[in-house]
Amino acid sequence: MAADTLRVGITCYPSVGGSGVLATTLGEDLAARGHDVHFIAYERPFRLPSDAPRLHFHPVAINEYELFRFPDYTLPLSVRMAEVSRDHRLDVLHVHYAVPHATAAILARAMLPPGQQPRVVTTLHGTDTTLLGHDAGYAPAIKHALASSDAVTAVSESLKRETQRVLDFDGPIEVIHNFFAPRPPSRPPEVVRRELGLGDEVLVVHSSNLRHGKRVDLLLETAARVRPLEAFKLLILAGEAFAPFAGDVRRLGLTDRVIVREKVHAIEDYLQIADVGLYTSDAESFCLSILEAMCFGCPSVSTRVGGIPEVVEDNESALLVPAGDVAALVKALETLIHDEPRRHALGRAAQARARERFSAEVIVPRYEALYRRLCR
Repeated sequence: MAADTLRVGITCYPSVGGSGVLATTLGEDLAARGHDVHFIAYERPFRLPSDAPRLHFHPVAINEYELFRFPDYTLPLSVRMAEVSRDHRLDVLHVHYAVPHATAAILARAMLPPGQQPRVVTTLHGTDTTLLGHDAGYAPAIKHALASSDAVTAVSESLKRETQRVLDFDGPIEVIHNFFAPRPPSRPPEVVRRELGLGDEVLVVHSSNLRHGKRVDLLLETAARVRPLEAFKLLILAGEAFAPFAGDVRRLGLTDRVIVREKVHAIEDYLQIADVGLYTSDAESFCLSILEAMCFGCPSVSTRVGGIPEVVEDNESALLVPAGDVAALVKALETLIHDEPRRHALGRAAQARARERFSAEVIVPRYEALYRRLCR
């Protein structure tokens, strides 16, 4: 192996979600740059190729014992991390989320002799701080995991500040923003439009895991109040089952306006035909979905929360409104639905901003530099 080659282990949640997309894309790009990358998780991350060179997947076996009321993942994960670190001489374990991944990595490191211990890099994506950080049953463990890591990164300045405040954490946190490296769409745009039954309507897109903080209730209420309803269709790319919201769609009279696709892997097929993104969250550490749309020249209407103002600039590459203000969301969305020149202008600016600030070419070298700094 070349002297400048890094051996990196990556652990993330393999389900559909922004942190998994970021971790997988990072691993792919590192492998393309000649590094040896090992993913360690209970299942293969949903966008991880199975046949790419220098990309390896090591599954974690989870056994159920009557002794435990609930199956344990942290301990089997730590053992697998230690095994992969030892067998492949990993330089770095890069874990996404402190719980349970950083706690497992720190235990794995302690299992190995000093000369075989990888450096631990923990990347915070949001809920470690915004959800579990407020839970007295988790916060001390999260703070310990961060203090025991060799480096901590956060995906936005907003998340860094919130982590320092909520966890009273005074250790260094390096902000490395998310990035997105779109794959070529697998189908022509006209085929996708035909699949969705689109005519001349503007296509509004929303992509998320549908958790409470995404405020799908406000998303649907906003769509229901847009006039005329016939001017658009709302495509929801759902990371989880949409069934809990089906009744709201019917109640709001949106049955023929809302299209749902669940757990989509080839998100690029749909983003290539999207006209406007719509995001109504109460909180966001970054909102990778907005960046994904930006890469395809699609501007967004979004709430001005968390790290979103670091991703887009109001009235330049997106329209931002106060959180929870449905009237403002409706007004902004109607503006972009009916003003095609402005929509295109914002979209061009969004795409340029994505390339200049949030591309793999900009972000991945920062992770490489961090790894090398730790491994000196």
